[in-house]
Amino acid sequence: MSERDPTQADAVRLAIESDIFNGRLAPGAPLEEGRLATRFGVSRTPVREAITQLVQAGIVSKSAHKRAVVANLDPGTLLELFEALSELEGAAAFLSTSRMAPGEKTELMAIHEAAAENLRTQGDPNAYAELGSAFHQIIVRGCRNKVLIDTAESLALRVLPYRRFQVVAAGRLERNQSDHDSIISAIFAGDARAARERIQRHTLEQGDALMRFIALHKTSHEDFIRPRSLRSKGYEPNTHLDP
Repeated sequence: MSERDPTQADAVRLAIESDIFNGRLAPGAPLEEGRLATRFGVSRTPVREAITQLVQAGIVSKSAHKRAVVANLDPGTLLELFEALSELEGAAAFLSTSRMAPGEKTELMAIHEAAAENLRTQGDPNAYAELGSAFHQIIVRGCRNKVLIDTAESLALRVLPYRRFQVVAAGRLERNQSDHDSIISAIFAGDARAARERIQRHTLEQGDALMRFIALHKTSHEDFIRPRSLRSKGYEPNTHLDP
């Protein structure tokens, strides 16, 4: 596959995620490959790849010989995913503290500082979320354990859309940045135990933030993607994507 295809697939995936989390696509809404391909001006290949990634994340469901549809959120499964990821990232951070190369630590700090600048200037929250993903990825890859890296990255892909959502939710940006500052301080100080404990707590709190949001909205998937402030105004999401 060419380098262009993943870029197109990522753009399609992010757009669909946005439509789901903003309530423009309701649970059960079909994702029609032809309509999506027309909308984004791409072939069906990157559309299929984007849908596959969303299926892996549990945001979209697809049975054999049936169209993909927006899935219902399972809060219990989501919490388990964050719990498992916190353990994997904790193990990776413990090993990375002593195994990361100087260049990797420099890159980690550069990402952290770019995120801080984004926060100071009230930049694009989605750009901040991308920097956050890169922050976690560098720490995981720095552990030099391929089995751990592959497992953690596979799980991180499944929670990526939810992780992105909670980061841009009200009040989470500042807390997220503070957590990252604490994690990077432990790594640079060579304190492997603290690095493990801090990233575990950080990832668990991301899951907890989502659970609190869902509980506040009576644990319904529709409430998760469509806040009460919109429902009170009579807002109803579209059930399909316009071309």
